[in-house]
Formats: sequence, structure tokens, C-alpha cells
Amino acid sequence: MMKATSASILAVCMFAAVNGRSAAAEDLPPEQAIVRQLQQAVRRDDKTWLADHARYPVNYFGGGKRVIRNKAAFIKQYPLLISAKLLAAVLAQDPADVFKNSQGLMIGDGYYNIWIRDAGDGTTEDYQIITINNGP
Repeated sequence: MMKATSASILAVCMFAAVNGRSAAAEDLPPEQAIVRQLQQAVRRDDKTWLADHARYPVNYFGGGKRVIRNKAAFIKQYPLLISAKLLAAVLAQDPADVFKNSQGLMIGDGYYNIWIRDAGDGTTEDYQIITINNGP
């Protein structure tokens, strides 16, 4: 029995390693999981994922205010929306230590952050981007 259990644990760990993630990552609380997903999307420059996870209209602040009204506008304006400083701030965020208030979760720091809010129905989470702050 002990050999079978050890072999099963080893197989699960090997499967997880082959797929590029640890078994513990799948057990993250929803708030930490969405932060990791957002970080992966920003790292991969995945504007489609980000646009699909936005609640329109999205407020953008960086050298003035813009309102992003839909997915097409988000994708078109993406080079403006995600600067190198914003990218660095989002990637530096510890998913276990995210600022949270009644507005939602802030991923990043200072003037460079992305705010997301849970728009789920109370039984499931549905985190969506509501605001992007890209400098003073």
C-alpha cells in the first residue's frame, strides 16, 4: 500500500511538472489564481485574454483619462495601455499580498496597477478588469 501511494504521488508530481505547473498552483484561492492568470497574460502580451477579461467600459489613466468602451478598442489601444513600468509592477505583485477594498483588487503598485473586480453571481468568481493606471 505504501509503495502504491508513493508511486501515485510521484506520478502526479511528474504530470504536473511536465505540464509546467505545480499541483499546489491548482489549489490557490480564486483571488490569487486570477492574479497569476493576469500576470501570465501580461507576460505573454496576450491582449485577447486581457480584453476578454475586461468589464466595459474600462477606465484608463496615464497621461490623462481614456474610456475603453469595448474589446476591439482595448485590442487596438493595447500598446498604450500596458507600458514597461506597468508590466514590471504587475509581474512584481505577490499574489498572496494583493491590496483589496470595496472597489476590488489592485495588482501592481503606486501609479502603475490594474484593478479587477469579481462580477460573479456569488456562487462562482468572475474577475474582470475595471481600471488600468499607467502612471501619473
